[in-house]
Amino acid sequence: MKKLPKPKHIYGYPNSQLKQILLKLEISEEAFDKAFGVNTCCFDEKLNETIIYVCDVERALYQLGHKFGKYHAWD
Repeated sequence: MKKLPKPKHIYGYPNSQLKQILLKLEISEEAFDKAFGVNTCCFDEKLNETIIYVCDVERALYQLGHKFGKYHAWD
């Protein structure tokens, strides 16, 4: 993987897509969740799935020291 894939949802990464990304990056869900912390996300009722905003995924990867990480200020 040369960069993060395009999100499958207009607002970000569905949880199922994020799990696949983490698997390819060899990052455990536990480590990602710890870096992600308590954060805002949305829920798509049609998909019945949580959507994680791109900036929050990038920030968590930044916290983990991953090359795909990007600093975003969290409020």
